[in-house]
Amino acid sequence: MFRGDARTLHSGEGNQFLTATVGETSVLVLDDEPHARQRRVLLPPLKGERMRAFFHAMQSVTLETVRTWPPGKPLRVLEPFQDITLKVMLQVVLGLTSPAELALFAGKVQRVLALGRGRYGLILVKLLPLALLQRTRWLPFYQRMHELDELLLACIEQFRRQPRGERRESILADLLAASHEDGQPLMNSEIRDALVTLIFAGHDTTSIALSWALEQIAPRPDVVGRITDELRQATGGEPPSADQLNQLPYLDAAIRESLRLRTIMPFVVRMTKAPFVAGGREYPPGVVLCPCIHLLHRREDLYPEPEKFLPERFLERRFAAHEWIPFGGGNRMCLGMAFALYEMKTVLSALFAAVRLARPAGRRSVPVRRGLALAPHDGVQMVADRRPDRS
Repeated sequence: MFRGDARTLHSGEGNQFLTATVGETSVLVLDDEPHARQRRVLLPPLKGERMRAFFHAMQSVTLETVRTWPPGKPLRVLEPFQDITLKVMLQVVLGLTSPAELALFAGKVQRVLALGRGRYGLILVKLLPLALLQRTRWLPFYQRMHELDELLLACIEQFRRQPRGERRESILADLLAASHEDGQPLMNSEIRDALVTLIFAGHDTTSIALSWALEQIAPRPDVVGRITDELRQATGGEPPSADQLNQLPYLDAAIRESLRLRTIMPFVVRMTKAPFVAGGREYPPGVVLCPCIHLLHRREDLYPEPEKFLPERFLERRFAAHEWIPFGGGNRMCLGMAFALYEMKTVLSALFAAVRLARPAGRRSVPVRRGLALAPHDGVQMVADRRPDRS
């Protein structure tokens, strides 16, 4: 399916219910050339040197958060990880720096996401008459989206009025400076949809992924020991610099193995627009096909002893793009894949350098529905103690 003709397999059409949040020009809900057009504009800031420019924001927010953790007392790490990833996304996407601005925008985003995280929230949004309700203020979901939109559009206009050289470094500044292949600048509605897509998709799923990673890593002394030794060899035990991140291959492997073993998005969606053959069976037009990420990552021919947490898998071989798919694949590969992996590595390396983590005895986290994602029911309880050589 990932190798199939994009004109035959539409993902955006299968995601139309998301327009209530991300808008009608988001890469999540477009297909064919409109999708490719938006993707070409959004991808550059999320990879390579442009992405690495945001290292300091990722690491500093993490260390500031860790300093507030009560030593020796259990805490649910999902909530602080949500705070970390949301602050990072607001700094990276909008260029926000002041605590007041961050708190204002974070509050608006969380108010919207709180409704979407419910078991039935997205189903209700799907069933409601969007054209009628999207511009009303009496329905809580749309009222909260209106409030966030007003802030975002004001932020866009504020940036537009500034000379290009005076704009704060951010993806918003990049989008305002970008243009389509025909030379046309992006409209406010396109920028708004891109910002919402990046903030929502890049915040919630990454915080869940970080929580699952600790749930897998912390109870395993051998894994923690190898990560700690790797940090000590690379940095002397300090949080790494941006240049030192590539000296942490075992941590990278542990992150990838946690994403394999703990499914966050259980499947991806394609709608057939013409007859399509998969697995020896022909599907007619109009069928929604859902490749299951969870089941693929448990194939024994790809992952021997698939229920075991073995980071070594990712040191011993390189998995193909259709074998390891936590970020989907094909022409719909998640735009934020490189950014999310980079952020996870930055956050966890800072965390393991700053504190020692332990899992309370007998704790077990169970996956539960959280909007479209599968999150730990207990937020993953941990006990953190500052390392003896750190204040």
